[in-house]
Amino acid sequence: MGFSFNEYFDDFEVKDRFKKEFISLWTGWLGKENSHQLDEVTESDWSRFNSLIKLIFKNYRMQIVDLRERKLNDINKIEETFSNYKDSMNKTTDKFSIYVIPELECIISEDWDYTYIIWYTNKTVIEKLEPFIEKSGLHHFS
Repeated sequence: MGFSFNEYFDDFEVKDRFKKEFISLWTGWLGKENSHQLDEVTESDWSRFNSLIKLIFKNYRMQIVDLRERKLNDINKIEETFSNYKDSMNKTTDKFSIYVIPELECIISEDWDYTYIIWYTNKTVIEKLEPFIEKSGLHHFS
């Protein structure tokens, strides 16, 4: 059981009732002085995000968002929702992955600069996902 697309989104935007927690390769925002690190990200670094999604998928039912059709689709094989490293470097925003975890009533969306966003209404969601974030070698911050 889950919610419909309209429970999470207004048109193509996540509803205002959701707060954001950022997931990154780094412990916080890089800033201009460290932006060179974006150019140094390896395929192994980048694959940590797929590892995170796999770990979550093993523990929670997930759906993938289809913004064009305005619906949530069940996922049978999580790997089929991933892009490869080369393709991900040239992705446009309309190709970013967006997942819903109905049990936690949250969204995980891919974003720019090797960042994912957890959209949540209850802070306990972050506590539940934190072990997966850490196990994947990633960091999170508000």
